[in-house]
Amino acid sequence: MGKERVSTGIDGLDMMLRGGLLEGRPYTLIGGPGSGKSILGWQFLRSGVERGENALYITLDEPFYEIKENMTSLDIFDPRIKIMDLSPERMEGGGEVTPLSFLDEELTLQLKKLQPSRVVFDSTTSIKAMELDPVSSRRRILSIMKTLSEHNEEEMPRITSILISEEGDAQFPLESYLGRGVIRLVNRVVRGSRVRALVIEKMRGTSFDEGMRPLGIKVGGIEVSSTDVVINEI
Repeated sequence: MGKERVSTGIDGLDMMLRGGLLEGRPYTLIGGPGSGKSILGWQFLRSGVERGENALYITLDEPFYEIKENMTSLDIFDPRIKIMDLSPERMEGGGEVTPLSFLDEELTLQLKKLQPSRVVFDSTTSIKAMELDPVSSRRRILSIMKTLSEHNEEEMPRITSILISEEGDAQFPLESYLGRGVIRLVNRVVRGSRVRALVIEKMRGTSFDEGMRPLGIKVGGIEVSSTDVVINEI
């Protein structure tokens, strides 16, 4: 039986994925500051709403107005994408209500209400910052993944999700083990020049292009080239 593919909204990445992500699974997107993680996530959601799907962006980092400004500057903002704003600025003054407690109460309710088939969670790094105990943060991230992928299909569409993680001290954060696939964005200065690239590190259930491909960010969003990139410094 063939598996349904979900376009990422980026032609070059879809080619690397042999047609797109496998439907109904959670994936991890890893990268450092300025590597294009949020942009890639937004393009993934935008690809869905352009096909008539519902899409949800959950942010624990940037407030809604900054996301809107950033995506508008690239000419890819789409008001049809719903945003759950749990950023510190939005949650300030909430008393005993924290982003994580709100998420516990609202995530399932909002999924049932909005019926999204695509979700981006930005970011799991914020969860680890709020949950200082590694065991607790692992359980919470795993719980979010289960909520997104193991729902009642009679009530909701199958959800394909991307969980964003900041590149940190650990080369392979726990999300890379929990996710069904891992995409890493590279953003380095090599010999005085900025180098951006994308590599797929893991993708369960399908073959994929294992090369490192050049990545560009411009008006219109991210573009991924089909040529190889060699970064000797990485």
